[in-house]
Amino acid sequence: MIVVSNRFRVHDEHVDAFEERFRNRMGEVESMDGFVRFEFHRPVDHGHVETGTHAAVTYWESMDAFEAWTESEAFREAHRNPAPEEWFEAEGDVEIHEVQFEALRES
Repeated sequence: MIVVSNRFRVHDEHVDAFEERFRNRMGEVESMDGFVRFEFHRPVDHGHVETGTHAAVTYWESMDAFEAWTESEAFREAHRNPAPEEWFEAEGDVEIHEVQFEALRES
């Protein structure tokens, strides 16, 4: 399984609008072959280290499935109208990981 994390540092005054953009986009990626799930993460101030990064995280059955998404018309449409640059403290970044193992709570 592949996990793709798009990370964004958003200025406080634009957080609500930024989160709403993602909420309104739901449905564009879910129909793609190999898509597993999407999560949107909001940073939590926990007092130990500074956190201020939102993350849009997708899970894919394979790297091929993720790459097919990035080459699709649905991807182009989803990214056609990006958020204004002034919403962000810095340029976003992408991390891609392959799941090597996992632990789940037993039912």
